[in-house]
Amino acid sequence: MAAKALTEDDLYRTSTQYRLWSFSPESLATLRRETHELAIERTSQFHDAASNGGPVEYLTEEEELRLVQRYSDQLRTTSDHFKWPGNVKATAVQYLRRFYLSNSCITYPPKEIYKTVLFLACKTEATHMPLSEYARRISTEPEVVLAPEYKIMQALRFTLDVRQPYRGLKGALMELLNLVDGRVGEVDGVESKGAKDLQQDMLALANPSKGSSRTPWTPPVSGKTEQRHLTDRVNAAYAAAKGLLEGAALLTDVYFLYTPSQILLAALHLADEPLTSFYLSTKLPMSSEVRPKILATMRTCAEMLAGFLEKNIMSKSERVALEEKLEKCRDPTSRDLVKAHAAAKRGTGNDEDEKAKKRQLARDKSLKEGEDLFGPSLSTKGSKG
Repeated sequence: MAAKALTEDDLYRTSTQYRLWSFSPESLATLRRETHELAIERTSQFHDAASNGGPVEYLTEEEELRLVQRYSDQLRTTSDHFKWPGNVKATAVQYLRRFYLSNSCITYPPKEIYKTVLFLACKTEATHMPLSEYARRISTEPEVVLAPEYKIMQALRFTLDVRQPYRGLKGALMELLNLVDGRVGEVDGVESKGAKDLQQDMLALANPSKGSSRTPWTPPVSGKTEQRHLTDRVNAAYAAAKGLLEGAALLTDVYFLYTPSQILLAALHLADEPLTSFYLSTKLPMSSEVRPKILATMRTCAEMLAGFLEKNIMSKSERVALEEKLEKCRDPTSRDLVKAHAAAKRGTGNDEDEKAKKRQLARDKSLKEGEDLFGPSLSTKGSKG
């Protein structure tokens, strides 16, 4: 019996990204709400004991989400400052967003986490930079970068792989350029048309809509599209789609809700809808049963990408005000991550009472072991002189 060949979809379903980090909109909202409520419940115990009866104003769930988005944008800026590849930036942002599914900003403020996730992504994506150099260039101490690393690894469930849509988008670009040049074999998806027929179909494509398309390409003044114009159109659509992947895709929830291939097709759809529809026709016959479902998913993803506006990212002044509020309501037990990290490396706790208990247990254990070996000490009570 011949072995069944695995499809790209089959392979993706075996990944940790699909098994651990893919959600429905409802389950994602529930997880975030539970994390937020648990953080307030835990932290309120410390504030209630220390307060003078005045109420503590905690961050709302929406404020937490906006703060995480603000630091996701900060990760993009810092990565670009280092001139690191786009995959490092995307991985770092996903580490941050994954971390805050099981942790709250109230417990671990993003300003203490984002530097570490970027350095972790740098290592994961094989972009080498020594810790000392990294810390120097972001004006911080190496200990500050390392302190939260193990906690982040725990929150990521030790799964560091992030599947991204960039390579798929590059592949789509190469396929489209081959179609433009007439360098493809017979394509069954479009009624077994040959390369020249497909090339002519591309030349006859409708122009992208000025109102909805993100492409910078403009049709030729003459109104007649030639092959060189088509090449420019494909490259322009690629550039626009890549911009969406490096912006809206990183600052929304699309990675949690859609697969990399769905995300790249949604970005292409926004960039140049007629071109994307043609490209899909070379992959999916009109008679395909899954075609309507794939198109519907692509469009809902495109709507999420299109709904994102850079101007809605929290401003610096808003961030400062929100972090002042956070400072008043944050969990006091995680206030000094560097000290906690140093204590963990020494194998000791932070609490003095806990240290004293450990010393007492060690003394009791030593005494018991001595009695087991030599017997109890001789008593002098009642002995004669």
